Amino acid sequence: MLKLIEKRRELISLIEKITHDKGYFDVQDLVEDTGLPRSTLQDWINRFVDEGCVEVLEERAGRRRARYARRRTRNLPTTACKRIFTTADETAGTAGAVEIFHECRSEGCISFCEYMYALGNPRVRKNGLILRQKLVPGDLRMDDAASLCLKKVCVKDGLVYQTIRTFGGPAYSLTEMMEQADGVLDVRYSQKGAYTEGVVATEALKHIVIAVDDTDSATHGATFALTLSLLDQLSAIEGVHRISHNVGFLYPDAPGKTAGNSVSYIELGAKAELVESIIQTAIEYVKSQTGSEHTGMAVKVGLRNCPELMRFTRKARTQIVTVEEALEAAEKSKVRTYEITGRKGLIGAVAALGMVDCPPETLMDVKKEIG
Repeated sequence: MLKLIEKRRELISLIEKITHDKGYFDVQDLVEDTGLPRSTLQDWINRFVDEGCVEVLEERAGRRRARYARRRTRNLPTTACKRIFTTADETAGTAGAVEIFHECRSEGCISFCEYMYALGNPRVRKNGLILRQKLVPGDLRMDDAASLCLKKVCVKDGLVYQTIRTFGGPAYSLTEMMEQADGVLDVRYSQKGAYTEGVVATEALKHIVIAVDDTDSATHGATFALTLSLLDQLSAIEGVHRISHNVGFLYPDAPGKTAGNSVSYIELGAKAELVESIIQTAIEYVKSQTGSEHTGMAVKVGLRNCPELMRFTRKARTQIVTVEEALEAAEKSKVRTYEITGRKGLIGAVAALGMVDCPPETLMDVKKEIG
């Protein structure tokens, strides 16, 4: 299925290029560029015409070939959708959780989408210009008054399929913009009465959270800066999607703190086969950049809930905790820990992982309950 979707995207890109250069294309243009059989390419063209993404300019007449063009509205922005990608937990072919990420070019559009999607899914939140939705695959509750809603999500053969129901302006986004977002493999849409429904296909990536603590001294360095730099390094790898860089606070009266006792973590979405190399690259990078002899790193792979981890984080925000408590919580939660240059930093690194999904106002205020 993935290869078929990739072939579709390749042909659409080629059709766009030829249409841009010549103003039209015919089946022979595709034969010359791809080397595929004429009958195969004609089947693809017929499918694109049926879907509405290609229009017929001239019908075939005698020896004259039919002429086609990529259908495009050119006097409006190409797309407001910058990236659409997904992370998912799959075990033996079943999905336990999915998180959908829509990165937008417009603050107005992302606020509109947040409001509409939240009518059916309360676990929707903005993270900068990224809209995040965490859910369990299956049919979802819909609000009949919403002009944009998520109807169904399923995971199959390493792909996530989002069925989106729209009308009005959001329908234009679905049919004209989403396909151009980075991370989208395919969009298929059809008319269902007053609504336009589309199925958006994306790869099921692994969700990775990397937390680092105790990298600075009283006179040198800053953990937030090191983790931001780490995010830059890792998100430059092909097959890795940058999600977020976050800062949160732990117990403010802990001894030995350099400032406000803050911790940092980053989030990534990555192809499953890259997970181990990403972690190893992170270890090597942090070790080369830290200015402390107590640096620790913790990594959580996947979207599963970790009650023991949450309990430890709550405690670390209200009182002094030990390395042993951090390691126990990590082991029970199947969180990986790494002594980069020492053990002390493991406390903050493990505690930071329990803050994932918290809004900024909660991260900044230890009096606010997490979870």
